[in-house]
Amino acid sequence: MVVYLLAGIFLAGLLLLLLKWWADADVKSAKTSLMWMIIGVCLVLALVLLATGKALLAIVPAGYAVLRMVGPMIAKQLLGRADFGRFGGGTSGRGKTAASETMSKQEALEVLGLQEPVSDQDVNEAYRRLMAQMHPDKGGSDWMAAKLNAARRTLLD
Repeated sequence: MVVYLLAGIFLAGLLLLLLKWWADADVKSAKTSLMWMIIGVCLVLALVLLATGKALLAIVPAGYAVLRMVGPMIAKQLLGRADFGRFGGGTSGRGKTAASETMSKQEALEVLGLQEPVSDQDVNEAYRRLMAQMHPDKGGSDWMAAKLNAARRTLLD
């Protein structure tokens, strides 16, 4: 009984360390680690199902894990793109991208956090500062990057 108590305390401490790392990690590495944890859980579940004689049920989690591991490689080979089907194809969820929407000058100023009067230099500085924080490669969203691009385009045109 004491062994189970000690094992539980050890696992709880390990979980707290993992959560601390995950909270401090950047978005890209957190997403990657979460994906690998899900794949690991699926493979362990498949092994447990196989060990208990439920081989047909083991196909589902094992198939999901394999699909997550080799799916991007297959999409890249067959279609020439690695982000096949990712996040609805880059739309903002309403069927059109944020860049295709018309933006008023006032809305553009709000998006960039500026007030009248503004110069081209002010617009470019605000755009660069916000894009450095909101770029999709830095953990930001495609939608926000498109909004920033549209605001800059509206104010500079």
